[in-house]
Amino acid sequence: MVGIFLGLILILASGGCGFQPSKQVSKPPLRSYHLASDELSRPALAGSYIVTFRTAASSHQFGFANYLLEYQAHFAPLAEKFLGDPRVKDIQFLTKINLAKPDDLDWTAEFDPPPMLALLWKSSLENPKRIEGSITRVDFVDEASAASVLSEWDQQGAFWFAEPNYISQLSNSQNNLFQELSDQYSSLNYWWLERIGLTDAFATLARRDTSNSPTDDDIAASQPIVAVLDSGVDYNHPALASRIWTNSDKDLNLSSCENDVHGCNTTNSKRGRLGSGDVHPYGTSGPGQPCLGSDSNCSHGTHVAGLIVGDPNTTNDSGFSAAVAGTCPVCRVMILRIVGQVGKNSGILDSSIIAALKYIALFNRKGSPGVRVVNASFGKFVRSRSVGLLVRLLREKRQALVVAAAGNEDTLTMEYPAAFKDVIAVAAVDQQLRKETFSNFGRWVDIAAPGDYLLSSIPGGGTGSKSGTSMAAPLVAGVAGLMLARYPDISFEELRTSLLNAADPSFYRQDWIDGFNYHNYYPKIPQEELRQPLIGVGVLNANAAISKLTSEGLPVYSSLDRVRSGCGTINGFSIESHFAILLALLTTPLFLSVRSRYQSRHTRRMRLR
Repeated sequence: MVGIFLGLILILASGGCGFQPSKQVSKPPLRSYHLASDELSRPALAGSYIVTFRTAASSHQFGFANYLLEYQAHFAPLAEKFLGDPRVKDIQFLTKINLAKPDDLDWTAEFDPPPMLALLWKSSLENPKRIEGSITRVDFVDEASAASVLSEWDQQGAFWFAEPNYISQLSNSQNNLFQELSDQYSSLNYWWLERIGLTDAFATLARRDTSNSPTDDDIAASQPIVAVLDSGVDYNHPALASRIWTNSDKDLNLSSCENDVHGCNTTNSKRGRLGSGDVHPYGTSGPGQPCLGSDSNCSHGTHVAGLIVGDPNTTNDSGFSAAVAGTCPVCRVMILRIVGQVGKNSGILDSSIIAALKYIALFNRKGSPGVRVVNASFGKFVRSRSVGLLVRLLREKRQALVVAAAGNEDTLTMEYPAAFKDVIAVAAVDQQLRKETFSNFGRWVDIAAPGDYLLSSIPGGGTGSKSGTSMAAPLVAGVAGLMLARYPDISFEELRTSLLNAADPSFYRQDWIDGFNYHNYYPKIPQEELRQPLIGVGVLNANAAISKLTSEGLPVYSSLDRVRSGCGTINGFSIESHFAILLALLTTPLFLSVRSRYQSRHTRRMRLR
């Protein structure tokens, strides 16, 4: 018992690290809403809530020609019924959502349906195919007003569930197209290119069987779009300018964002619009401007974008190299700026994330979903039902894969959106393929990728190195885009499975690597047959992923003209302390109940990773 007690003290002292079941969540609260001031408190915008109302629109109003019509249909009845209350400052409709019972039970557990919805799902009546909800941002006069109004609305059955408008933070990081890329990249002295097999992947694509494959011109023309939800991007940077998505037809996004030339800034959304087109980096006055001050969020998005699409053959206006080696040179980056001013600091509101995901959901290209890969290098230690719903919508309706940073707090605690079941959670490893000391870990992590001093673009035309799971995630997102360039018709599941199955698990096969004990991250759990990987199934391997698809021939290629159906505190790493923590959590079931009570009071800010 003394050993158990000491082990639990070590766990609590480590910042709330606890062993987490893979992609599972804790028991839902008893009521259908909770307040930012209660014991479940997390950083949130005071007096602001994300409320999923029972839809006020007519039952036939499910499909709309554009976002403005959808907004008008839902906002008008909501405003008429709720906005007249003097305790309510403003209501901003974000998106409609179908809350019908999901087929997969894992999602049901992850979503934690509120009591009212759970009862409807369990009713003896035939489950309806649609249960309409309106995800809406509601700003109250103050927290006291929020408490009283939400309580009244809850008693009236006005909404399905409500949650604080949480704050996240960024985690602080023509002869033969692919043969040319292979030759060019092999001369670059970037350690992570070799580690993920990118140059070999280009060579594999150059040797592909052309009898059932797109040509180089087809691949270059397909230009898979990777949406980057971040702090904005310097789209005039010489290593990025030619590889930023440009909206050639303003109707493509169904009038959802004003002047959206390169994407959407959802931090300044307003009634009838998800945001505006000023997607230059947060903290600058426009594109091409260097960051001023010490806020690292300014350069974060530009750095992430460079790791996805950066051009290694560029110079800046001063004649110096601006070379950046992106993992998907044939991709294009769509900029979704979600970082804005929140109080005295920069941060990411859930409402901005929801608006960005809605923007992606509305975007089509050639009759097909326009975005199949989303990079999310940010996170927080609390799950938002509303964000989870939008992530699920992108998977089911758009076949879009979200890749997210696992976080930089060196903890087992699940971080969102990475820990959502539909998301690929990415941990970071160093040049020796050891877990980065700062990287989060756990059974909820899916894959690892290099995250140690990666060189990439920064605003103003320069380059710089950053470390973090924020830098590891875009490497995975870029390789996913590269796979889509080769096989544009693969499904969400094929894309996700191919990436994970091709990961290199060899670092788990050694007990010690340069004094690093990998059994700390590959423990044997009592009563479980296999060891459990805590930093993903292995390290990202681009060549293995491409080779697997090429050898299996999935799927048969069709014409490009087809129309398809519809940074937190970094804790020091100690082998001894982590071994004690793992030993404690593996030797007593008491840990689970103690940790559950502790985590309900555990608060952290969401950060760019």
